[in-house]
Amino acid sequence: MILKYLKAGQPARAAAGGLGELKPVEPAARREGLPLLGHDQVYVMKYGTEYHTAWCPVVADKWSHAPRGLLVTRFADAGARTPCQECDRHLKAARAMPEPESPLRPGTTLEPDAVIPLTVVGVAHGILFLAAGPEHQERLKETAVEPATPLLVGGRRDGMVVRVEAARDEPLLVVQLDPRATFLSGPYQVRLRRPLQRSATKPYAVECVEPAPQG
Repeated sequence: MILKYLKAGQPARAAAGGLGELKPVEPAARREGLPLLGHDQVYVMKYGTEYHTAWCPVVADKWSHAPRGLLVTRFADAGARTPCQECDRHLKAARAMPEPESPLRPGTTLEPDAVIPLTVVGVAHGILFLAAGPEHQERLKETAVEPATPLLVGGRRDGMVVRVEAARDEPLLVVQLDPRATFLSGPYQVRLRRPLQRSATKPYAVECVEPAPQG
């Protein structure tokens, strides 16, 4: 039985061995134990043949059943591993899915390209605090943060969204900056989407945070 198990694992190991040396690195951050990608980082499986740029269902399943086999590496070290098609497919499906009814506000709909303007109210030890104006605070309170939500600057992943502090009178969006990122003190905006999780209790989720367009 043991020999049978070992032989079954040999093809996967051999396939992964020909894709280049696997060089795990520390993720940019962790939230409730989840490894979060930073700039130029991707997920890989110990014996996998693909790399993942998002927390897609494949990555989530691996984390649920064999978390030690889920690793983070630099994109440049992905070798001959191929991009996961499920990452893009999952994102496209999420954008195209019918609007779910919110348990907070039944029938809530999400406007196309809905955004919330944000201003910087503080930055310390690599943590960025962003606040919304009075007219957008209720919507920010109804917005969830799901795993691996990025701060994008010029198409680069310069940080990860940690949480929304919704219990405050003035809710704050908290972002952990990548140590290599250059902090921008201008206005930001959070781009909204529908939650990816069926068990979501809020009608909105953060798709990304980005600098607000100027002019």
